[in-house]
Amino acid sequence: MAKNFEIVCPCCESTIVVDRLTGEVLLHKVKETRHTGTLESMVSNLETQKSEAARRFEKNLESQKDRGRILEERFKEALERAEKSDKPPVNPFDLD
Repeated sequence: MAKNFEIVCPCCESTIVVDRLTGEVLLHKVKETRHTGTLESMVSNLETQKSEAARRFEKNLESQKDRGRILEERFKEALERAEKSDKPPVNPFDLD
């Protein structure tokens, strides 16, 4: 029962060991980061990420242009169906 708490930080993945009885921090280990790539490979990776983000942005921009037209068509169809309907809309207070 005298085991200590071992907590791993979700942000930096460092480890903290806390005493169960006193609440005192016994150990703090920072996760070692290993950079296995060279500066050139990191720059090229950053450029590919940048081009991928630009491509996704353009795709979303195109979908937003069509969205207004599609919503307008749906609204017109719903308006036509509402005009064709013979029954008046249901009043929620009439359901009691």
